[in-house]
Amino acid sequence: MKQLFQHINLAACLLLSIGIVGAAEDTWEKFPPGYSIEKITTPVGVQFGVSGLAMDRHDNLFVCTREGQVWKFSDPNWLLVAEGLHEPLGILVEESTGHLLVVQRPEFTRLIDENGDGKADFLQTISDDWGLTDNYHEYAFGLVHDKDGNYYGTLNTSLSWPGWAGSDRWDIARVHDSKMGRAAPYRGWSFQISPQGTFTPWSAGLRSPAGLGINNSGDIFYTDNQGDWNASSSLHQIVRGRFHGHPSSLMDHPDFAGKDLNSISTEDYHKMWTRPAVWLPHGELANSPGEPTFDKTQGKFGPFAGQFFIGDQTMSNLMRVSLEKVGGEYQGAVWNFIRPLECGVIRQVFDSQGRMYVGQTGRGWRSAGKDVFGLRRITWDGSTVPMEMKNIRLTQKGFRIVFTHPVDEAVFENPENFQVESWGYLYHANYGSPKVDEKKLPVDIRRAPNNPAVVIIDLPLETEKVYKFTLSGIQSQTGVPLTNSIGYYTLNRLKAPR
Repeated sequence: MKQLFQHINLAACLLLSIGIVGAAEDTWEKFPPGYSIEKITTPVGVQFGVSGLAMDRHDNLFVCTREGQVWKFSDPNWLLVAEGLHEPLGILVEESTGHLLVVQRPEFTRLIDENGDGKADFLQTISDDWGLTDNYHEYAFGLVHDKDGNYYGTLNTSLSWPGWAGSDRWDIARVHDSKMGRAAPYRGWSFQISPQGTFTPWSAGLRSPAGLGINNSGDIFYTDNQGDWNASSSLHQIVRGRFHGHPSSLMDHPDFAGKDLNSISTEDYHKMWTRPAVWLPHGELANSPGEPTFDKTQGKFGPFAGQFFIGDQTMSNLMRVSLEKVGGEYQGAVWNFIRPLECGVIRQVFDSQGRMYVGQTGRGWRSAGKDVFGLRRITWDGSTVPMEMKNIRLTQKGFRIVFTHPVDEAVFENPENFQVESWGYLYHANYGSPKVDEKKLPVDIRRAPNNPAVVIIDLPLETEKVYKFTLSGIQSQTGVPLTNSIGYYTLNRLKAPR
C-alpha cells in the first residue's frame, strides 16, 4: 500500500483534449418546465474541477477533482477525504466495504479509512497494468461495475503527432498520419478489473473515451470525442473484443502483434469497425461528451426513466438519449435536454430522491459559460411534465415519435411542421468528418390509431445514416409547447420484415 499525502502537484493548465475548442454554433437556451437547478456551494478557496461523482446508500455525495482531491458532501457540509491523487477522473463507492475506488492516471486505487474518521489513511493499488508516459493526453476514465463485481474503465490515446505534441517522443503507432497514437501499452482500450485485481484488456479502438455508464441490463456504454478516426462525438456499447474504430490501440492486440498498422488499409479497418450506437452531431449537440448516466430513478426524475443523460464539456449542455435494440444491437435517438449550464459538464449522478447532481469543469478544457468549475443539483417537481419527444422508434417504413403529451390535432394541417433530413459520415484518419450525402426527405405524417401522443412518419430509410427531425409549431392538446424541437436518430440497422 502507498502512503497518502505524498502530494503530487498537477499542472496548472491543461490544453483542451476532449473535443474541439470553440463555441457552439447556436446560442439558443432550452430548459424543460418542471425542472429546477440549484447551485451547490463548493469548499471556499478550492479549485473544484469536478471529475467524478459517486453516491453512497445514505445519499452522501463523493466528488473527485481534476486537482487531485476527494471530498465528501453531506448537505451542507464538506469533508476533505484525500488529496495528492494524480488527476482522478472516476470514482465509485465499493458496495461490499464502503471504501472509495478511484481511477487515477497511473492506476486503479482503493482509498482506505483505517480509523473511521471519514478520511483516507492509505491508498491501495488494485491495478496499474496499463502504460503511462508524461504525455498530457493519457487520461484514465471510469468507473462502473457489473453484477459480478468486475470494474470497467477506459484509457485515452496519446497525443502523438509532433506538430501538436511539440515532440516526436510520443510519435508511436500513428496510423495513416492520424494525430493520436499509442505511446504506452493499452492506450485506446477499455478494460475490466476483477474483484481480485486482475486487469483484462476489453475492447480496442477508443480515442478519447471520457465517460462510462451502465444500464439495468448490465450493458456498458462509453462516449467518445470527435477527432482522428472519429467522424463525430458518439455513444458506443462496450463489448469484449469489439473494435471501436481508432487503429493505434491495435498495437497491443495479440492478433496484430508485429504487424505494421500502416500497411492495413482504411477499408480493412472499416470492415472491422463497430459503428456507434448513437452519433452526437458535432457543433449541434456536442463537441466533447462526458459520462452517460442511466436514469434508474423509476420516474423520480420525470418521464425519462430508462434513458441516458450525457453532458458535454465544451458546449456546457445536458443531452438525453433513448436507445432501442434492432437486429440485436443498440441504436437510437438523442436530444438536447438542458442548455446551457454555467460550465462544462462531464459527470452526473442521481441520489435516492431522484435528484441529479451535475459535475462541471472548464479550466484548461475551455467551455461555454462564465464559470471554470461548479456543482449543480437538478430536481424535478414531481408533477409538471414537459412537452418533449420522449422517444423515437424505427418502423419498417419510417419512425414513430412518442411524445410526453397527446399532440394537438392542428399541427397535422401543415406538413412543414415535420422536417426530416439525413446524412452520413466518412470513416477515415482525418480529424472529424463533414456530413456527406445530405438529403431533405419527403415525409408522410399521420397520428397513430388510438394513441394521440404518437406520430407516425413514413419516409425513405437507409442504413448508416443520421436522421434529423426538426419540428415546428408542435404543442400538446392543452397548449403546452414543445421544449426541444430537434431530435437525431442513428440508423445502423433496419427492422426485419415480419
